[in-house]
Amino acid sequence: MNLRLRSLPGTLSLLGLALLLSTGCSKGPSASEGIADLEKSLGKAAENPAIQIAIAAAKTNDLGMGVVALQEAKNAPGLTAEQLQTVEQTSQAIVQELLRRADAGDARAKADLQLIERSRSQ
Repeated sequence: MNLRLRSLPGTLSLLGLALLLSTGCSKGPSASEGIADLEKSLGKAAENPAIQIAIAAAKTNDLGMGVVALQEAKNAPGLTAEQLQTVEQTSQAIVQELLRRADAGDARAKADLQLIERSRSQ
């Protein structure tokens, strides 16, 4: 049983990578569409404080903080595999939107991407 618990984060990382690779270079949903899908699909789990922070941050266009909060939400107990997948998809949609904005010269998007990168390296 301990072996299963230890391999869970690795399995989730592989699922996230597979999902990322399967989406390819398609445009995908916008950040706002991702947040709307997240709210609909999570139900009671949307009451999780990290998810609430992510939703509020994304709705106020603080997308970098939204992604950081979603990363934290993935560690919350009680989320199903489907809910974890929705959290990951939303996070990816926000990052893709930030990348599009940064490529267009948006300084805030570049700063948000740096915030996300710093949070991942900790």
